[in-house]
Amino acid sequence: MKKLPVIAILMISINLFAYQNFTLRLVPSAISATPTVHSGAFGEYNSKWFFIGGRKNGLHGFLPPSGFPEAGINDSIFIVDPVVNQQWAVSTHVLPDSIREAITSSNMEFHLNDSILYMVGGYGWNENVGDFITFHTLTAINMKGLMSAMVNEQPIENFFRQITDSSLAICGGHLQKMDSTYYLVFGHRYDGHYDRTDTVLAIARQTYSNEIRKFQIADNGLNLAIFNNAAIRDTANFRRRDFNLLPMYDIFRGESLLAYSGVFQAHANLPYLNAVEIFKDTVIVRNDFNQNLSQYHSAVCAMYDSSGLLQHHIFFGGLSMYYLDTLTLQTVYDSLVPFVRTVSDVVRDFDITYHEVNLGIRMPALLGTNAYFFYDLNVPLYKKHFIDLNALANHQRVGYIVGGIESMDLNIADNNPNAQSFASPRVFEVYLDTIEDTTTTLAEVNSDVLNFFCYPNPANEKTLIEFELKRSEIVKIELLDMKGSLVQTVCEKTFDVGKQKLVLNLQALSKGVYNCVVTVNRNRKSLRVQKE
Repeated sequence: MKKLPVIAILMISINLFAYQNFTLRLVPSAISATPTVHSGAFGEYNSKWFFIGGRKNGLHGFLPPSGFPEAGINDSIFIVDPVVNQQWAVSTHVLPDSIREAITSSNMEFHLNDSILYMVGGYGWNENVGDFITFHTLTAINMKGLMSAMVNEQPIENFFRQITDSSLAICGGHLQKMDSTYYLVFGHRYDGHYDRTDTVLAIARQTYSNEIRKFQIADNGLNLAIFNNAAIRDTANFRRRDFNLLPMYDIFRGESLLAYSGVFQAHANLPYLNAVEIFKDTVIVRNDFNQNLSQYHSAVCAMYDSSGLLQHHIFFGGLSMYYLDTLTLQTVYDSLVPFVRTVSDVVRDFDITYHEVNLGIRMPALLGTNAYFFYDLNVPLYKKHFIDLNALANHQRVGYIVGGIESMDLNIADNNPNAQSFASPRVFEVYLDTIEDTTTTLAEVNSDVLNFFCYPNPANEKTLIEFELKRSEIVKIELLDMKGSLVQTVCEKTFDVGKQKLVLNLQALSKGVYNCVVTVNRNRKSLRVQKE
C-alpha cells in the first residue's frame, strides 16, 4: 500500500533577488543514442560522452531481496558521440570478475584525470562473498585507449588496472582532485542486501565514513598505488551520502569544493540542509544557510560571473523536502522527501553569502534524480570547471541533462518502487538566455529559522522540536489543528543564537494531524505533526 505523504504548507520569508541576468530553457533533444542508465560513472573525453556502471531500472527497492535486482545492472560500457548521435557499446563480461563487478556497481566515486578515469568503491554483487558489498577497489581506466578500441571493435582488456585498499570502500560519496591530492568526500560503506526497515531480520551492515579522506595516486601507466593518506573527521556534519559536490571558486582561497545537503541525519530519517565548504587547508560548515529546494544527488551545473564575482550552482529536479506548489505559490514541506520538478539556483555572493532562488521553470516531469549533466562542447569555461557567464552569447546552449530516474508520483511505495519509477531515456538541451537591459527579479527562499524539524514524527507521547537561529530572537511556537484553530502555545520567549531543542508533549491531544508553526520576525514556518 502506498504511503500517505506527510505534507505541510511551509510559510517562508521572501526577499526580492536580482543577481540573475539570465533565464534558462529546457528543450527536448534529438539525441537518441544515449543509454538508459543512472547512478554510474560518466564524463566527456575527446568530444564523446562515456557511461560506465550504474543501473538500468528505476529507484532501488527498500526491502530485501529486491533492492538491487540483477536485471537492473548496467553491465555494458557506452560511448556516445552527441554531434552525430552515434553509440558504441561493449559488454563488461570480457573483463576479469574483480574488475567487472567493481565497475558495474552503483553510486561509485570517480574522477577523470586527463585521459585516466579513476573509479573508487561502489555498491554491487560480489560472487566470491555471495552477497552485496561496497567494493574496496581503485580501478584505473585508460579512456583514450578504451574509446579507440571500442570505436574500432578491438579488445578492451588491456586498458584496465586495479588495486585494493580498505579505505576506499565507500559508495554514495564523491571523488575530486585539487592540486595533486584526491578528496574522497563523505559517503558510506554498505554490505549486504539493502534494507531500509532496520528490522531484526536485517543483516546488512552500514557505516558512514564521517570523513573527507585525502590521498595521492602514484600511477606510472603500469603500477598503481595510493599514498599520503589523511582524513578530516566530523561525526556531526560529515555523516551524509547521495549529495551534490560541485566546484567552488573563492576569491580569497581559490579553487575549492562545495558539498550540498545529502542524507541522512543521525537522529532522524531526514536530509541535511546545510552546506560544507572544502578548501585545501580547512573545512567550513555553513550552518547559516539552508538549501531548501534540493537535497539529493541530481543533475547540476556550475556557472561563474567574474564581473559580479557571483557563483551559480543550478539544480535540476531531484528529491527535496520542500517544493513550490504551483497553485498556491507556497512552499510545501513533505517529510518523505518526494521527487520534485524544481529548477533552483544557489548563488554564492562576493561577500560569501548564499542565496537560493526558484528559477521559475520546471522539469517536464519528476526527473533529475541521479541524472547526468554534460557541458556543451562549445560552451566557454571559467577556471576549467564553470560555465563562463560573461563569455556567453545572448541565446546559447550550455549543456544537456541525460537519463536519471523518472518517477510517476511524488512519493512511491517501498514494496515495489520499480513499478512507479524507471530509468529515463530522455535527453534535454539546456539553453541560457541573457537579459541585457535589466536583471530578473526572483523570489529568494530565505528564513530567520534554520533546520526546523521534529522527531519522531508520527509520535505517541512526545516529539522533539529542533531549529536553529542566526541570532538571538523572540520565537513563538504554536500548535494548530487542521482548521487553523489554536490548540496550544508551546512557547513564546527569547532564544539564544544557535541550535535549539524543546519537547512537545502530545499526551493530552486527540489522535490526528496538527500544524506546528514557528514565528520569528513575522516570518513563519509550519510543519505537520501526527499524533498516533
